[in-house]
Amino acid sequence: MSTLKMIEVYTQNGLRKVRPYYNKRSAFVKGRWLGKSLIDVLATEFRLRSRAYYLAQIEKGTYKLIRDGVPLVPSHLMTVTIKNHDVLETTAHKHEPPVKQWCSQSMEADDSAGRIAGFDIVFEDETILVIDKPSGIPIHPTGQFYQNTITEVLKSHGVNVLPCYRLDKITSGLLILAKNSQSAGEIQKNIRSRDMSKYYLARVKGKFPHSESILNNDNAVDSIFADTSNITIESSPIYSIDPKRQFPAGLSASRDAITKFYPIRYISHADETVVACKPTTGRTHQIRIHLARLGHPIVNDSVYCSYVTRYPERLKFIIQFPRWEDQRDLSTEKLRTIFQKFIEETKNNCQTMKTLCSECDTIELKDPLPSDLELWLHAWRYEDTEGKFKFETNLPSWVH
Repeated sequence: MSTLKMIEVYTQNGLRKVRPYYNKRSAFVKGRWLGKSLIDVLATEFRLRSRAYYLAQIEKGTYKLIRDGVPLVPSHLMTVTIKNHDVLETTAHKHEPPVKQWCSQSMEADDSAGRIAGFDIVFEDETILVIDKPSGIPIHPTGQFYQNTITEVLKSHGVNVLPCYRLDKITSGLLILAKNSQSAGEIQKNIRSRDMSKYYLARVKGKFPHSESILNNDNAVDSIFADTSNITIESSPIYSIDPKRQFPAGLSASRDAITKFYPIRYISHADETVVACKPTTGRTHQIRIHLARLGHPIVNDSVYCSYVTRYPERLKFIIQFPRWEDQRDLSTEKLRTIFQKFIEETKNNCQTMKTLCSECDTIELKDPLPSDLELWLHAWRYEDTEGKFKFETNLPSWVH
């Protein structure tokens, strides 16, 4: 259970920011904590901070143990052991990262026809809300993000919805949100169906294969999909690398994946191509990785585009080893050494201001540039074979 004080939102340098706020959470204690003191639990379960830090926070009231509806005296929490049905109450000073500002604050507040919270509505009825998601904002609370998410912004406008699938924070496009759990389940079942076609748009480096036959006419896009001679198919396994989880948990198993690509427009002055992407499987970062392996990465992809990547070691590994488990020369120790390079890359890309919050000693992070929160990958069209379930957004500006 969580309770929040009124939050303050403001915009600065193209970013939507939430001023740090206090968030109170309470939950029943875990079974493995029974018979232990609160300070022992905090010091052993959450080793990011020292025992002295947690002692000071208990005295401050950041952590409370509630027994039979009554908070225990802080000094007792050093010796009193936790019992079944005790409740741990935590008051945290939340520092949410900023997101990309998708509209002005006045436009966000004005729910006029065709828009809600500044998001363009593609379709709405009593069961679903379909919007055109802007880049640079997460869909739902995750990690450090809570108020700066689409579902929470919509909730502040009186609309409670459940996302039917995920799009990365930096990806834009078609987002289907259900107004109840039953509708969410039905939509998710439809999306997982083999009868469902999903099309994304991406702007990539270089002249994509079969670009010479492109019809530079938006009305002719369907005819491009129908022409099988234009298709480029990439079939290679996808796996994820998460340096935050350490080795070996941070290196997932390889899973087969297939993506079909259709060139839409070649932009000669930039030597870049707009391509339509049709994934037939749904792996994390599948389109981005497949395009990188084809030698046509998304132009502004800071992870998988060799021209601008901030993670060259990770990118080199993913391209060199499409299925890392099949490489006999990749021993466990060698993988551990390689993974340590991934960790160092991640640390080097974490920019802090080297200043501490006066309220909670949290290290302040530097603001990202708005351009860092945008990827030229757009969820464009979802449709079934019968045409009963079909939604499409407008083309993003970078297509032209």
